[in-house]
Amino acid sequence: MKEQRTPGLVVGRVFGAPIIVHPSSLLMLAVLAYVFAQATGETTSRTLVIGLILALSLSASVLLHELAHAFTARLLKLEVAEVVLTLWGGQTRFITPPTKPSVNAITAVAGPLMNLAIAGVGAVALNLLDPSGVGRLVLLYVVQANLFLGILNALPGIPMDGGRVLESLVWRATGKHHKGMLVAAWAGRLVAVVVTGYALLIPFAYGGRPGLFDIVVAVIVFTVLWPASSAAIRFAEMVAKREALSVATVMKVAVPVTYDVSVADAVVALGDARYGIVMAADGVPAGRFDAATLAQVPASERPSTSLQAVTTPMPRGATVQAAGTSSDLVVAVREWFGKTDALVALDGEVPKGVVVISEAVEALR
Repeated sequence: MKEQRTPGLVVGRVFGAPIIVHPSSLLMLAVLAYVFAQATGETTSRTLVIGLILALSLSASVLLHELAHAFTARLLKLEVAEVVLTLWGGQTRFITPPTKPSVNAITAVAGPLMNLAIAGVGAVALNLLDPSGVGRLVLLYVVQANLFLGILNALPGIPMDGGRVLESLVWRATGKHHKGMLVAAWAGRLVAVVVTGYALLIPFAYGGRPGLFDIVVAVIVFTVLWPASSAAIRFAEMVAKREALSVATVMKVAVPVTYDVSVADAVVALGDARYGIVMAADGVPAGRFDAATLAQVPASERPSTSLQAVTTPMPRGATVQAAGTSSDLVVAVREWFGKTDALVALDGEVPKGVVVISEAVEALR
């Protein structure tokens, strides 16, 4: 299956993965340029140009942040799927996500470290080069913006990179990835409230009121952090639910019965079980039936009615091991969905139960 890619303009490639500028990021550039222009007290063509330069420098900082993630991921043998600049920042997506807490943490921390490094280089340049005019303004902004990005992304809550580090620490301590994700996601909600409150309330501490820039920052932070952390909570809860599942938890006990018996014999063989599995002449599951279907056959006709008359055929190979995990269940359901309505659960080669695919799908939601 072809890897689905985020829509947008491909502006380059890194480690074979596309660098994509989402159309929404252009909207953010325009908004930021206007906000920066407003911060000077007047809106002219000159201040708008300066605002656009500042907005572009912020986007470049975000891109370098994401490239640091991508570079570190490749060093740790992860395949990068794409690097995307979006309305609210950027994201680096991997073909296969990190499977170890250490890899997850190291990859995450690379982004904030890049921003802090940019801020450091910019601060040195300010002192050594002593630029003036617009050049000094832009360089000073780059330092401040990257300090902000580095500190914000280091905060311990999803979707910040610090949240991924917290996730990794809990993951390592508990051995459960979803537990780390859940803790970091709730921390992300807390961070969203604290940072938003700080951005809006700190001006009052100095006897003023929040300005346009303060309000924009607060809105951006909250509308990014709260929905992202909420989505992570839902995902972690779904993963926890799935990890608690197994083939055994969704299968119904079933009794194997040979294909050549009558309905009357099948009723006796079935006993209290709900399902029966029809075994072909070569000992392979070939169909299934249930007690309700057998009950529809009049008692007087059961001895003369072949079991095959009430059997629902099943394709050969539509099986899953009864000892399988939730991952095994997902793989089996994905493979056989639309091809059959049930799977036979085996203990080795011995039928033990029936997994109704619609019920398995519902349990996996």
